[in-house]
Amino acid sequence: MATFSKHYRVHEKMPKHLYLITGYSLKRCCSVDRRTVLKFLGGIGSGAIVTETYEMLHHIPQLERRFMEEVNYWIDQYNSAKDAVDKLSNQLRQLEGEISNLRDEAHYWRAQFSSKSEEVGKLTLTVNKLDELERESTSSIAYYREKMEEAIKRLRETIEKYRAVLGDERVSFESTTLKVLEDLKLTQEKLLKLLPYFPLIRDLSWRPSRVVNDKIYDLEVYLEVISPLNTLAEVEVSLIPVEYDYFITRYGMRREDYPKVFPPEETKTIKLKPAGLERETFNVEFKDIIGGREYLIRVVAKDVADNAKSDERKTTYIREFENIGKQLYANGIIMSGVYMPWDMRGLAGYKLPDRPLLGLYDALDDVVQWKHIDWATGHGINVFWCSSNLNSQYEYEVAKNLLSKGGIFVGAMPGPDPWRMVRGGAGLPDWAYDLSDPYNRNVFIEIMTKWFSLVSSPNYFRIEGKPAFFIWDENAFTNVNEAYGEMKKIAKNMGFALFVISHSLPRMPMVNINEQLEFWNRHKGKEWWNYIDALTSWIGFYEPSRSIKQIGIEERIEAYLNYYEKSITIWKNFSETRGKFFVPTITPGFDNSYSWGGPDVVPLPRSIERFRKSLEIAIKHTSLGYQEIRIDTWNDFGEWSYIEPSMSEKFNYLITMKIMSRMLH
Repeated sequence: MATFSKHYRVHEKMPKHLYLITGYSLKRCCSVDRRTVLKFLGGIGSGAIVTETYEMLHHIPQLERRFMEEVNYWIDQYNSAKDAVDKLSNQLRQLEGEISNLRDEAHYWRAQFSSKSEEVGKLTLTVNKLDELERESTSSIAYYREKMEEAIKRLRETIEKYRAVLGDERVSFESTTLKVLEDLKLTQEKLLKLLPYFPLIRDLSWRPSRVVNDKIYDLEVYLEVISPLNTLAEVEVSLIPVEYDYFITRYGMRREDYPKVFPPEETKTIKLKPAGLERETFNVEFKDIIGGREYLIRVVAKDVADNAKSDERKTTYIREFENIGKQLYANGIIMSGVYMPWDMRGLAGYKLPDRPLLGLYDALDDVVQWKHIDWATGHGINVFWCSSNLNSQYEYEVAKNLLSKGGIFVGAMPGPDPWRMVRGGAGLPDWAYDLSDPYNRNVFIEIMTKWFSLVSSPNYFRIEGKPAFFIWDENAFTNVNEAYGEMKKIAKNMGFALFVISHSLPRMPMVNINEQLEFWNRHKGKEWWNYIDALTSWIGFYEPSRSIKQIGIEERIEAYLNYYEKSITIWKNFSETRGKFFVPTITPGFDNSYSWGGPDVVPLPRSIERFRKSLEIAIKHTSLGYQEIRIDTWNDFGEWSYIEPSMSEKFNYLITMKIMSRMLH
């Protein structure tokens, strides 16, 4: 027994009966068959102890080698799991920013009721893929952390198992334990590096919960918070009105006008008490939203260790006014307004008698367009005729941007292009554009084809299912049959039929109808009638030129409403007897003498009362098959014919519009 203890250093805590058995075995090893020993040992202990004891008796180096193999295996398992945690943590960290940005962009396009479905689909697909990676990364981190813990556990069991047989010195217990502790320290450092990413806010989104006529009054916010390292302490959700100070600095809006445009509203904040789970979902409702702007949804999540994480989403523009124009449209009543797609800052040098309440704005500004749609539709207008010169890319982009927003229908209002087309010609007045001229015809067809690309939008204005085009100053086009025929053919090849409104009816004072018919036949051709679906005039049938001598200017202004009703009655009957729709036009006033007009211009003073009475007359004289009343204009501050809210008149004209719209509804 002494010899055995000296050479094999039996652990001092080895059970006494095992010690005796091993001693017995040593003495009898040469004479007892191995199977007999195993059978004997198998009757007193587990298989593992039998095997280990047998190997100790016969081959100690082999036992030590097995011990080291097991230790190395579990250390490798631990390191492999730890490397996986590190790699996935870095992947998760990189995905966070990209997921947030793409989710913001997808939320933005989802909120646009427009033709952006393809872009939304692509963005949503990308976000979903990244989201899936994020979920996989979070799940995998938890999985490999469990594998690390399992490796540590198995390593500890291995050490204890062999230590009982080989002793402390041979298993190098201290050094192995130190190694485990070092790995645990590294693991803790890795976890601490993950702390800045937790609590993790995911799937922050919102949806309207109470909507009346497109106006959002209440909305709900949804989110999920993951906090695996520390208990979640508090979640704070805020709805913050977005401010637009750049309207003051960039567009010259007066500071006192700012609250008239963007109604004041306090930030709404709701604090939530979590249930203490590692993963929790929340939904919050904000009520009685004033609107007239975008809102920022901000979430701050805090855990018990004072770690905080925030995330933000911006809503789309939320209306201030209910969409009355949509209600009228549903009843077959079209209230349209001519929209001037200008960068109003170009008018800064003109001595305008009044300016927009928004300041001298850029019509491509999204907030400007949302504000126009909100104001217009909130007071009864449901169509914008987007005015343009045929060759203006800026005006095309303004119309395209308006179409992308929804809430109002948009129709193209192209007209002669004085910058590219040639005026006059043999036997023609100098204001005429001869479309039989190949050059003029090619310019006309080229640009009309460009505008045709807009009609695929669901928000493009249609009459009888046909995309409508209001050709402004169409009376200036002569010899139109070939060009118009080609225009209709191109539209048909693109899969739609045109509805064309011609601005060709003469303004007051009235001219002889037979003379007008003779003029059309001479300058346009008898086939012209085949290409026109409706007739209209301009600026409420008012003729501002002093060159008209049939009636005195002062008398004409004095008796404007009488002449207006006379004109509108005659031309309505004229249009309908020829199978054409008639579109009455009204205006709040007219004057371009201070801008680009000349001394021959006679202004029509602005008058809310006359505007109201004109509306009453126009309502009585719309065509039975197609009821449209057009306002000239929504925002032409260059000719004083606007109804858009202004610095001096505020919302006066829109309020009048709203009263009349309710009567129509």
